[in-house]
Amino acid sequence: MTRNVPRNGGACVTDVVFDVGRVLIDFTYDRLVKVLCRQGARVRTVDAFLAAVDLVPYEHGEISNTQFLEKLNGLLEYPLPEDALIAAWNDLFAPIDEMLDLARQIKKSCGVYLISNTSDLHWQHLLTAYRLADISHGQMASFEVGVMKPHPRIFEIACERFGLTPDRTVFIDDLKANVQGAEACGWYGIHHRRADETRQRLSALTGVPLT
Repeated sequence: MTRNVPRNGGACVTDVVFDVGRVLIDFTYDRLVKVLCRQGARVRTVDAFLAAVDLVPYEHGEISNTQFLEKLNGLLEYPLPEDALIAAWNDLFAPIDEMLDLARQIKKSCGVYLISNTSDLHWQHLLTAYRLADISHGQMASFEVGVMKPHPRIFEIACERFGLTPDRTVFIDDLKANVQGAEACGWYGIHHRRADETRQRLSALTGVPLT
């Protein structure tokens, strides 16, 4: 159940945890699938591709980068050199500037942390290309800890690692199931759909004017 802003109007949240994909950084696999199809890929849709490469085990940290790239190249009639394959794998992303600005703004007044269901190669690219450490006080990826949202353990690890108090923390994610997972652990949750809605609710929870 979604937790509401306290009725007395008092702000309660001191720490803000953002999801990354489709909250701070947009992504699509369409360009990657087109590259793979040009190389004679045996799969033609995004869903078929994601199933074929074992993405979930990879984002759990259960297979290595080398194993993943071998699976990826194994789909191709004409395999790519490793550097070209990594470049294609990382060519998914685009910044959501309004949300990145929101993270920078709230960081002046609150603790800001990131939790992402993602893989090693994507995480290293995101950290570097979008300087995610500059907009947050701490970052955590699923492959590092062996568990993915919405499993409660990932929220427990975040509390341990970042020193978070559940009833003083809000989690922002574009997937409702992930928000519900955080709420089940005692966190506040914001189901992100539009930047203006997220900004308004975050301002109410933190007491920080956000523009």
